[in-house]
Amino acid sequence: MNTPILIAFGSNIEPEKNLAFGMTRLHALFGVKAISTIYRTRALRTPSTPTGLSLPDFLNGALTIQTEPDPWTLRQTLKSIEQESGRVPGQPGWAPRTLDLDIALMGGLQLNTPNLTIPDPDIPTRPFLAIPLAELAPTLIHPILKVSLNTLATRLVPDPTNMWPDPHQTALFHNLLTTLPPCDPYRISLQ
Repeated sequence: MNTPILIAFGSNIEPEKNLAFGMTRLHALFGVKAISTIYRTRALRTPSTPTGLSLPDFLNGALTIQTEPDPWTLRQTLKSIEQESGRVPGQPGWAPRTLDLDIALMGGLQLNTPNLTIPDPDIPTRPFLAIPLAELAPTLIHPILKVSLNTLATRLVPDPTNMWPDPHQTALFHNLLTTLPPCDPYRISLQ
């Protein structure tokens, strides 16, 4: 089976360090196949964000993995990696975070439970999700909306003052991926 598994990532607390940690852990556990462009994104403000609070920018992107774990195992592993990076669970949605790892899509899988929703319901409305995902799998059809990721991404033109590509960070993370030891998918599938 060759189901594309797309993971969205972000960080706005020491993002270079924490994203490198997350990518290295994901590669060791599941094998990272590809990584998108890294985007610098202004933090989203919600009605509960304290007025006047300065929030650091995020580095956001997406990646694909080699192995095909079940969604519950993958979700638990992503949450464990987040906690290993120092993320404190249960923080408000606007709070800065060391690492955010989310299952965006698992091929055509649709899952809607209180603890896990696949595909990520924010893909159609958030450019920092849709654009990196479309970069990695442009022809993948969103299982609910029945349009390609590329179509979704082209509908979301980001405000260049809120989201822009970061060529330096993109080069750093693409280089990191090339320096990680090759993965043995058979060994990975036995873990």
